[in-house]
Amino acid sequence: MSNNFFKNCIRCCFDSNRVPESDKTSAVVDVFFAKTKDLSSSYTGLKKYINLNDKLKADRMYFSEDRDTYLFCHTLLRLLLSRKLRIDPSDLLIINDINNKPGLQGDLLFFNVSHTREAFSFAISDRLKVGIDLEKVDRKIDFRSIIKTFFSSGEVKFILEDPDKSQERFFLLWTRKEALLKALGAGIVDKLQEVEVFRDINFLNRESFNNIIDNSFFCDHYIYSEKILNNYFSIAVPARAKIILHHLDISIIKTLIHELETWFSGKTF
Repeated sequence: MSNNFFKNCIRCCFDSNRVPESDKTSAVVDVFFAKTKDLSSSYTGLKKYINLNDKLKADRMYFSEDRDTYLFCHTLLRLLLSRKLRIDPSDLLIINDINNKPGLQGDLLFFNVSHTREAFSFAISDRLKVGIDLEKVDRKIDFRSIIKTFFSSGEVKFILEDPDKSQERFFLLWTRKEALLKALGAGIVDKLQEVEVFRDINFLNRESFNNIIDNSFFCDHYIYSEKILNNYFSIAVPARAKIILHHLDISIIKTLIHELETWFSGKTF
């Protein structure tokens, strides 16, 4: 699957007098998604590209499913960044900022990652700083106790007003909040209930993001959300964008590895 899949969009702004941007955009964000179990037979081909630091982090995880998901996610991210930048994956230096948000030195590309035990996703853009969150909708969670602390009264009403859709609405708003915080690089905020994301247009208070010292981050952000294969995605970017979903499978991974190895051997990439 590769198309402009994310059509559900809201706007978050820090200035109530700001005029909305045009719907037109030339910016593109590529979103890659996969179910971990669908890629198990690809492990042999990917094994030699696993980064040592990624492996050390994965080895500290208790469950094998978590280790596999982490390694698939971060190895494929490195390979796709490598292809876009035309550099060897081993030369790719990923660094974390003060809020532990990963990036590339010099901002050659912007990316963000999210994973559950059974699936993962990451977003890559050459123009826009991006945040992404992925959550499995049907996992058991006491969302009613969570919403009392981390959601506003308006958001709580939105979640609970339709009992049949309450859990889905919880994950919709949760992924929106997480994606926005990751796009802003805000880390953890003290009053998450003040970060409202249930309206089509949401006005936010800069003081809710006390971690951010760069005023350039306080611009309009657009959050695109969709549900696919029982997972909710949200992607936040500081401009309107075309969000293209790529569903990774074994054939795509084999093609990617072949392209890279052809390139490494000195042939046309």
